[in-house]
Amino acid sequence: MSLPPIHPAVVHLPIAFVTLSFICDLFGRIWKSESLRQAGFWSLIAGLIGGVITIAAGYWDFNHATLNGDTSGYVGLHLKIGWALAAGLIILTIWRWRIRQRAMLPTGPYLLVMFLGFALTMFQGWFGGEMVYSHGAGVAAAGQGTESPGQAQSRLARVKAVLEPGSAAGASGNNTQTERGHGQK
Repeated sequence: MSLPPIHPAVVHLPIAFVTLSFICDLFGRIWKSESLRQAGFWSLIAGLIGGVITIAAGYWDFNHATLNGDTSGYVGLHLKIGWALAAGLIILTIWRWRIRQRAMLPTGPYLLVMFLGFALTMFQGWFGGEMVYSHGAGVAAAGQGTESPGQAQSRLARVKAVLEPGSAAGASGNNTQTERGHGQK
């Protein structure tokens, strides 16, 4: 079966719901609003469900794409960050459910950790976008970016070097095509 990439179509759902959850819980606490607290809880549930769908779609696309060695390394790191984010969202959802069961306002520590989850969600979205725009991950690159591929690729390589100090991101010169799944060379 040949499908177009699914991950780009669903990835915005968890980003939007995690953002909405954080904003609703923050203002729900400030204004002591029950409706905002409820919206914060349910949007976190939707963000978690959307995240599970997004991870599954990402794996599907990864196994059906043709990626060169460097790009495949970036996608692998993106997957690791995604799993860390998913684990964090599960923990936050359990914590938020307990707060809801006690009919409490979201606590300061919860909001701080939720902010970190929101920040990691934003970083993950940026990192995924950088892979697409600088390396053409999952798309047929058209060379129509706002900066040269070298500039964009070096920025992503610096971020990867910080996150995976032992990796040789971009330094290996390994641009050989690696076929994954049913992708086309």
